[in-house]
Amino acid sequence: MPPLRIAPAITMNASPRYSTTGTDAEGIAMGLLQICTLPSGPWNDPTAPGLGAVERAMIVEQWDVGSRADWLSMIDFLSIERRRRHAWMLHLSARNQRAAALGRPPRTQEWLAGIDHEGGDVSDARPFVAGVELIERELRRSVGEDLIAPDLFVRTLDGYALGQAVAMTTWGVALGYADVSEARQIIHRISTEARPSFESWADFGLSYLAGRVMHWSDGTVDESAIAKFGDGWRDLKTALSSRRGPWAALPWGTTQHLSTSRRTG
Repeated sequence: MPPLRIAPAITMNASPRYSTTGTDAEGIAMGLLQICTLPSGPWNDPTAPGLGAVERAMIVEQWDVGSRADWLSMIDFLSIERRRRHAWMLHLSARNQRAAALGRPPRTQEWLAGIDHEGGDVSDARPFVAGVELIERELRRSVGEDLIAPDLFVRTLDGYALGQAVAMTTWGVALGYADVSEARQIIHRISTEARPSFESWADFGLSYLAGRVMHWSDGTVDESAIAKFGDGWRDLKTALSSRRGPWAALPWGTTQHLSTSRRTG
């Protein structure tokens, strides 16, 4: 089932009941773009108070989380397996290796040469490479190069599943599967394990939206697919630049930072 945006994106207000700084806020903010696709309340509220009976029923049906066990299994699937496809991972690995060697994002032919060097099928890889590069161009044009810098590129598609995992954790509180304390622990684990894979909120957001477009288009990316599945660029821009955008105010911490950050809220 294609992703549904049942209401316009929420204004990114924060609840005064919960912290907007520190480890808890940094963790739950990873679910921001997914939460915006199904407005469920203030971005920092782990109880998802905005979900009514209709929205809760939709989550149960669409995500197949009719029990606590199903919910925990879905979180594990999203945070561990991360919707990964083997061929796509190999293509991105070749890109990352070339970037490390060159000290900059590889150009198209350099990326394809890297795939060939790693034993990949260049003909099969071309649509994937073209699709990822198109997503990058369109998102950079829409969001702005001041927020998505020219040297920032898609290194992994994991951001999509990780953002979903955090949002799913908060939805589980609304469904009665967990209390806030347990949800905080789950989100902290997801956040701590995920952060070393990204350099910044912009990097994570780019990965989230690229992953979303690639997943729902099944890798067949054109401008129509980006318009349909990449519509979260407005939320990304707001999160990174707006006065109310939490990503603009929160640091992107490493594992070490998270382990020492004071927990509040």
